[in-house]
Amino acid sequence: MDGLILIDKPKGITSQTVCNIVKRKLNIKKAGHNGTLDPNTTGIMVVATGQATKCLKLINEHDKEYIATIIFGYDSDTLDMDTENITEYSEDTSLEDIKLAMDKIKAYKSQIPPMTSSIKINGKKLYEYQRANQEVEIKSRDVTLYDYEIVSDIREYNGHKEIDIRVSTSKGYYVRAMARDLGKELGIHAILHELRRTKAGDYNVKDAIPLDDLTEKDVKSITQFFDFPKVEVKDYMRNLVLNGAFLDERQTHQNGVFYVTNNCDIIAIYEEVDHLKYKPLLIFNGK
Repeated sequence: MDGLILIDKPKGITSQTVCNIVKRKLNIKKAGHNGTLDPNTTGIMVVATGQATKCLKLINEHDKEYIATIIFGYDSDTLDMDTENITEYSEDTSLEDIKLAMDKIKAYKSQIPPMTSSIKINGKKLYEYQRANQEVEIKSRDVTLYDYEIVSDIREYNGHKEIDIRVSTSKGYYVRAMARDLGKELGIHAILHELRRTKAGDYNVKDAIPLDDLTEKDVKSITQFFDFPKVEVKDYMRNLVLNGAFLDERQTHQNGVFYVTNNCDIIAIYEEVDHLKYKPLLIFNGK
């Protein structure tokens, strides 16, 4: 059971719990994920099983797309509704003002991460400073909001206004920080109410399986997931490849990344490091 699965993560569980459920449902010992989602965030997650967990490093999840529900007139220590430390305000806004504020945020070249993040400063994660009630200087990080689309009308929730916004972002972008900044641009308070990740790199939640519906047939093989060419090596090369030997023009003239196979079994994935020079990216068969 070496493969990869696109999971539509449900709300209320951690990403690691998703992996544990996958192991139990498929009766396997090893599963891992790439790209942690907060417990109350739903949406696309890539889960790998068996030796395919080695392939997680190949997955490009750098650019993301989310649908964020932003609620106005609230502030909290976590910048979302998932805390007891929430302050409520009597504040209002309009669709026109939200669009103007989002246009300004789209022009930002950087963002100050939230205190709930796992970014390290002086060897300590930001959320650890927060839990210890310690102050720390947080420097802004270069990130990009590529685009946004308001996908709902303003609606009422417990006497407050909220709205759904689809955002396309770079790696390292915090949507809860965007909610905070949106409130600041409007001159009021705003936090994240709901968050759903709809795309991660090349992967779309439309192609994902609800966790409850997962079966063995939903596990895609490595070759189904990664469309690399294959280079067959002779038996005498097998141990050399499994021990990390470099390849050259005597074995192949491939460009880029490719599978190395022996007797049609995939034993490694190699990449080109110089003209007709190749080194292993991943080695399988327990190595």
